[in-house]
Amino acid sequence: MSNQVTEGQIISTRQSILDVASQLIAQKGVKNTSLADISKEVGISKGTLYYYYSNKNDIIYDIADIHLKQITEELLSWIDNIEHNIAPEEILKVVFERISTAETRGKLHLYLISDAVTSNEPLKQRFREKYKEWRIALENGLRKVLNDRTVDYGVLSYIILAALDGFTIQWRLGEEEIPIGGIAEILSKVQ
Repeated sequence: MSNQVTEGQIISTRQSILDVASQLIAQKGVKNTSLADISKEVGISKGTLYYYYSNKNDIIYDIADIHLKQITEELLSWIDNIEHNIAPEEILKVVFERISTAETRGKLHLYLISDAVTSNEPLKQRFREKYKEWRIALENGLRKVLNDRTVDYGVLSYIILAALDGFTIQWRLGEEEIPIGGIAEILSKVQ
């Protein structure tokens, strides 16, 4: 049997590291998750972890990239699958619910955003780029859904993106039920 690690094993181990690190960060936050915690949960030594990731920021960047890619894919899928016979408020309601109420992803998003805005400039830049991409995707989707309106689609895309972040925070706080349907209805009626 060969002592060399195959490419498939490398990919599998990296994915295990990212999965475990994502779960730990969602539970404990970025700052309270150590490389020792990650290696222990994955079942590898800290030295082996360094073989795959030289530092915690590299893990965080890969997690952020995966997380941001998932949200981007959901937004783009939403835009691609818009049917003209579906009411705009129903489309907005589904987007708000699916993105803001995802349990683990919502917590992870908040922890990553917190790290980005408080101490991690490279992560902040990644979020800045993705938010611009999301806003443009939303603007294009709104043009498709609300094509007969005179609304400023750019401004509305900023409002929806801010609402998604706000809903994620409010949902995580769990203080009260968010009237997402009513909010979607109001936003869909903007002229």
